Amino acid sequence: MGKGLSTDTIMKHVVLALLPAVAFGVYTFGINALLVLLTTTLSAVFTEHALCKLSKKESTISDYSAVITGLLLGMTLPPNFPLWMAFLGSVIAIALGKFIFGGLGYNVFNPALVGRAVLQAAFPVAITTWFPVFAPDRFNMVSSSVITFPFMEPVVDAMSGATPISAFKFDHVGTHTYDLVMGFCSGSAGETSGLFLILGGIYLALRKMLNWRIPVSILPQYWCLVGSCISLTQHIIHPHSLLCFLAV
Repeated sequence: MGKGLSTDTIMKHVVLALLPAVAFGVYTFGINALLVLLTTTLSAVFTEHALCKLSKKESTISDYSAVITGLLLGMTLPPNFPLWMAFLGSVIAIALGKFIFGGLGYNVFNPALVGRAVLQAAFPVAITTWFPVFAPDRFNMVSSSVITFPFMEPVVDAMSGATPISAFKFDHVGTHTYDLVMGFCSGSAGETSGLFLILGGIYLALRKMLNWRIPVSILPQYWCLVGSCISLTQHIIHPHSLLCFLAV
């Protein structure tokens, strides 16, 4: 896969594959999502460049791996996430998730998920506070929680929205399959639209930069596992409710 291609060329295509989902996230959640995504991406690039300079190594930001880390982290965060927490998450993702292991290709874990795991443990309330989709003022008003000062408790706006998983878990309400596929439901800044994420994967597969067998083999296993777990507590499984668990 991708034989003969340089690392930066492959990474550029990965960025391109992510952009449709990113653009839809910004369209869905507005300026708040844009600010979070810009913060995580720019701070990831800045952190990698600074660490390279401090260790007297050549800067590696030109390989686009830091951009991908920042984008992926931002896409997994709530669109109203405080910017200072998003910045901290990117610093942790690059420093602890990637640089400490020796850089690209040597990291044991996905750097973006390392950053998110630390944020999940440190700020459980902020990272599980969600906003509804297509708010009428999403392009002309910044949420007060986004611009919270560092180490201050975020002030959550009155309007909030449940993700499909939380709606099913707490209210026993399923989400329509069409909404899950298209992304017309609350969630993180860049992971609500299954359609655009799948299209990005197809793009990479067609460019021979992704082995299609891996996601195709994982999804049925995940479906069976989740279905088995639900069956332990539910007598009847509504298909839309099951899909709620697959929309992460």
